[in-house]
Amino acid sequence: MQDASGRMEFWRRVALFFGILVGIGLFFYVTPAIVSVTAVDWQKEQAGELNSFSGYVSAEKKRLSQLPLEDYIQEKTGGKATLVDAGQWATFFHEVQLASHGEYTRSIYGNRVSKEDKDDFWKPTRPVPVFFKPDELPFAQWGLSFKADEQVYIKATQGDAYLLLKYEDYQSTLSAMYSPYRVAPGWLYYPYRIYGIGVMAAGLLLYIFLPRRKRKPDDIAYAVGNMIAGDLVAVILLVPFYGLPFVINGGTVQSVTSMWPISAAMWVMALLSTSLLFYNARYASFRIELTPDALYLSTYRGVRELRFAEIESAGLVSLRNPGWFRKLFMALALMSFFGGRSSPQPVGSALLAATAAYGGLELSSQGKPLYIWYADQWGGTIIKNFDRVTEAIQSAGIKVNREPREIEGFSMFMEGF
Repeated sequence: MQDASGRMEFWRRVALFFGILVGIGLFFYVTPAIVSVTAVDWQKEQAGELNSFSGYVSAEKKRLSQLPLEDYIQEKTGGKATLVDAGQWATFFHEVQLASHGEYTRSIYGNRVSKEDKDDFWKPTRPVPVFFKPDELPFAQWGLSFKADEQVYIKATQGDAYLLLKYEDYQSTLSAMYSPYRVAPGWLYYPYRIYGIGVMAAGLLLYIFLPRRKRKPDDIAYAVGNMIAGDLVAVILLVPFYGLPFVINGGTVQSVTSMWPISAAMWVMALLSTSLLFYNARYASFRIELTPDALYLSTYRGVRELRFAEIESAGLVSLRNPGWFRKLFMALALMSFFGGRSSPQPVGSALLAATAAYGGLELSSQGKPLYIWYADQWGGTIIKNFDRVTEAIQSAGIKVNREPREIEGFSMFMEGF
């Protein structure tokens, strides 16, 4: 009686869940480190020693500005500029200098400059850094230590071109709500973003295209539209609660190393929305089969048989949210009202929590009663052909009490199938 398509409703949501879980993690993953390479114009550097926003220039800066250029370079580099073979690296030096001086369209490295430096409104007045992965070039051979903020100068063996190499440790510099002003372009800064989008798309496609059981006109099952709407609500809750810690903390790794208590609190909320997604899988795979002697309730978890001879009583029930839950929402609404909030949303939520009533059928036998929820909080029937169930029960000689009895609780904890 149970078929593979019922289990597909579970795997459909597993695919969607892991697509979101893994995809968002990859989307916000920040590269651990980067190396910035900046052309050095020593004449402008020396002239800049006398620049000051306050108008005050220290004696040391005045001294540096008056040195011969060769002596100035010697002092700034500490005499430790690494010589690099001009014959082998001439193209590298030339292309970096073009990009560093703003000639982005003329350089093969024009796409390795920070987007902030390409903003025409804030056009830079000094050479800008060009970014590379630490393993793209022999930076270690050129004397660069892979430690945060370590830097070294390199110079071509021919000519007077200098480049400044700086190791930037993003894992140590990124933190909650803070990142350096100038970072690598997106394709270097977020190296797995395209894969994250691909994983999320794959999860969504599997959710859409995994086989569904072909519905028959006489099926007793929840409407597909209701199930899709429930999944949409779960995703709307899951994505922000799961993804916001990555945004707040600046990256995937940073979300568990920076303000991790906030991440943990929000991920608990994400877990609740995840439970809603898999709770909905049970309803999506739910189906009732009738025989002259029994009814069978089938979900992806299995099939429960309930023989009519075992049913002691049957009656309609109206399920309301627990009193404490309604009072909690009302208290939150009042706090919002007295706090001066103009939005009617809290009041609307409180009214919905107070007035919502779900229609169900209670079947009592030995053990806990079995509840089948066939109507939503607005009174609309959500299980197609449900009248066949009550007719079958009555045909078996069991009277159905059609005067709804009001009870309190949450439907997810009051089922039994």
